[in-house]
Amino acid sequence: MQKVIPPRLLVPYLGSKRTIISGYVYRVQDCGRLTTPGSLVGALDLGFEGSELTPDVPELYIMRWYARDIDTYVVPYGPHMGGDWSDSPPFTGNGFTTSREHVVPQFHTMPMPIPAGAEIIHLTGAGERSFAGYDGLTWRPAS
Repeated sequence: MQKVIPPRLLVPYLGSKRTIISGYVYRVQDCGRLTTPGSLVGALDLGFEGSELTPDVPELYIMRWYARDIDTYVVPYGPHMGGDWSDSPPFTGNGFTTSREHVVPQFHTMPMPIPAGAEIIHLTGAGERSFAGYDGLTWRPAS
């Protein structure tokens, strides 16, 4: 799974002041063709009004982790899809982002601890590189 980290939360994560993952998350395999910050922001609907992210953002930090059987991910369906969800963007209510170019399923998780083995990826127009890894207690710089 993966989640784009809002810029204001990067330092709290790295300083272990924020130790949970929550909100909208996406499967890594569904985002494989989104290889630039702009394509990821656009396809995941992250440039909504009030967001810290815009399609011209030069870099992103993305947390990735392996989903476990005990983790809870739900498809956030709105009333028009038979569900009872109502939320603000990037919520769409149909289980997918609004992108017409990329089919990206949307999932939601309630607050859960960051699992050991999670990593933070730094993504720029030149590609991605490992930035930090989580050992279950703290973030360590990538080697």
